Amino acid sequence: MPRKVQFSREMIIDAAIEMIREQGSESINARDLGLRIGSSSRPLFTAFRNMNELLAAVRAEASERFLRYMKVAEETDNGEPVSKRMGLRIVQFAYEEPNLYKFIHWSGGTMPDVAALSEIMAVQYMRDYQLTHDEALVFVRQMMIFSLGLCSMITHRVYQFSSEEAYQKRRFCTNPECHHAELAQFRQIYFCKCGYATDRHNPRCPEHG
Repeated sequence: MPRKVQFSREMIIDAAIEMIREQGSESINARDLGLRIGSSSRPLFTAFRNMNELLAAVRAEASERFLRYMKVAEETDNGEPVSKRMGLRIVQFAYEEPNLYKFIHWSGGTMPDVAALSEIMAVQYMRDYQLTHDEALVFVRQMMIFSLGLCSMITHRVYQFSSEEAYQKRRFCTNPECHHAELAQFRQIYFCKCGYATDRHNPRCPEHG
């Protein structure tokens, strides 16, 4: 008869996330995580095959929490478009949970939630600004350069922004006329009149130059 698992995967993942929040991802090792749940390291390897599998599960759960935190913007209304409120939530998460943000986005060399994040933001940009899906994805990429750069400075303490300063650096004007002007400029810079999306790899439309 298989031995009963006393410590579930969920309990271990929650304990690991709390350790990361408090001490950073460097604090995670089998011995200390076992102590955190009140045991030896053995239960970890009953629930997970190895530390790589455990850390992948922790990162996946942390990414889900990050996405849920960002999507709270859909439930609030301060006069700004939802997509911009989502952008602010990303910065707020980095400010409030710097260790967890770094673990999600910078540990392991990949950003496991970037595809989901890009699609969520693109769909919202389509709704807020009547963009096509291709236009929205280009817009998301451009905004991520700024947002992730700001979040990196916050979490790596390059600059000591207060929460209000971080909010203001990511905040945009709520005047609808400004939104239309911003959108017109964006289309002029990143799209040919025929709809071809340009970027640094393809700076010119093959048909219209």
